[in-house]
Amino acid sequence: MVRRAILAAGAALGLAALLPLSCCAALTPGQEAAAAVTRRIEARECAGAVDELKSGLKRGFGEVSLLAGTMYEHAVCVQRDWNRAVLFYSQAYVNGVREAADRMAAGYAAPENGADVAAAIWWAGKGRIKASPGLQTLAPCAVDAAAADDMDRFVAELQTWPQWRLAMCNYVVGVMSTLSAEIKYPALAQAYGVGGEVTLRFLPAVPKIDMKRGDTQEYQLLGIVNGDVLRDRGASMVTGAFEKAIGTVAERALRRYPQPSGIPAEAVFYVRWIFKLD
Repeated sequence: MVRRAILAAGAALGLAALLPLSCCAALTPGQEAAAAVTRRIEARECAGAVDELKSGLKRGFGEVSLLAGTMYEHAVCVQRDWNRAVLFYSQAYVNGVREAADRMAAGYAAPENGADVAAAIWWAGKGRIKASPGLQTLAPCAVDAAAADDMDRFVAELQTWPQWRLAMCNYVVGVMSTLSAEIKYPALAQAYGVGGEVTLRFLPAVPKIDMKRGDTQEYQLLGIVNGDVLRDRGASMVTGAFEKAIGTVAERALRRYPQPSGIPAEAVFYVRWIFKLD
């Protein structure tokens, strides 16, 4: 059974995206290698984690490069080094791991890395939130189509923007890319075979993120199923897992990025997260 979380988004300022997130299909060799590193980290075996990391990197796994970037960005078993994190994220992106672009966009927008607005907007346009079609339709933060894949023209166009617009776009990109990179299918909902929808409303001028739960769906469970699981599938702790998962990331994103001045009061972004089990 494949479990996916899908992000469908619409906004008063033009954001529209469809973001599939695979989470529970059979692991690829690269995912297995990244999982081996993660198990070592969870066991607080940093020396073993670094050894596993080096092994996976030598084998060219994009998933391991993504994990290496995360480790260097957040000082997990290694010394914090944003420049090395970018190197590994770039390797992951080249190897087809689109989440790496989201993490670079979020990192370049972050104040602790010395916010690079142009890099943040550029990488957000390459990330998963751009899937259909993402930031190209985000009116205040869109560049001309001819500049979207031409770095020189991209930077030249951004140089014509007023400072308030650059600051607003850096902020919105930071928050939205963090959500795109970090929201996962809740483990509790997976275990109970429950899917659901959550609509997120981002008001950057406040700033505030509201959530509203939509319909939930119960999927067929395979194999021998505990009766307690069937009985508790509709419990609030299960159906509320989606809001909790999104809320945890949303709170962290709002804390990470300082709100700039000059954001139009009417700016609002609606994002609908659809969690499905296939």
